[in-house]
Amino acid sequence: MRSSNLARNITPRRTKLFAPWNVFSALLLLPDQHSHGMMKRVFEGFGINVHSASSVAEADQVARSTRIDLAICDFDVPRADQLPLLQPSTHWRGVTVGLMPSARLDQSSHKRVQLRVPKPVSVDMLVRSLKASYTSMAAQRIATYRHTVPVKLVAGTLNHRGWQRTLHQVNVINLSQTGLCLNSAEPIPHGASVTMSLVLPESSYSLHASGNVVWTHTSGRAGVAFERSACPEMKKLQERLNAWLPRELGMVARFS
Repeated sequence: MRSSNLARNITPRRTKLFAPWNVFSALLLLPDQHSHGMMKRVFEGFGINVHSASSVAEADQVARSTRIDLAICDFDVPRADQLPLLQPSTHWRGVTVGLMPSARLDQSSHKRVQLRVPKPVSVDMLVRSLKASYTSMAAQRIATYRHTVPVKLVAGTLNHRGWQRTLHQVNVINLSQTGLCLNSAEPIPHGASVTMSLVLPESSYSLHASGNVVWTHTSGRAGVAFERSACPEMKKLQERLNAWLPRELGMVARFS
């Protein structure tokens, strides 16, 4: 990375306008300590927690144990293209920035990389990449934030492999804009489709939602991913959930 005047590029006023403090986390997979130190100062200047790694194994361990919103991956790190969160099959939904020589910008075309930045990387270029990633990073964090408010499932139907049954003794553990976690007295099969009527706190009407079971556990818990829809009821759910966001994320929702 080319050196630059960090004080000139990052000021307290700019930081506060850009993002609330310590809402997001970034993973840095870089080959040398000098780059780690310089990038870490840039990211921390914008209030982003940084987790550094110098090998694919170390980076994968960080990604498994820590919530990561943004990953900066230098493709000069040995086997960097094998990092699990770069694979198309990954369940991780953060933003990835790939660093590589201009002649090899297409080498990661089959990987899950949203932004490709040519090397050598300047501080100004890194800041621009960070800004370009911010909207997607913020939208994903807000959409997947798990609210533990008391939601009642007043009616529900489960469809699986041609048979149908009514959901009984099912509680909502938490929900987000993308789905919810259920706790059921009876096992809920993976891959089943579910239709539900939900009543949110301080609401006198039910909200209808549908989705698919994407994971299950022997404890009776199951994860349901909502069907993507722009219907008025889903928009209404999004507005209500945004109103219940913690203060820091609420600030992100207003300014993003």
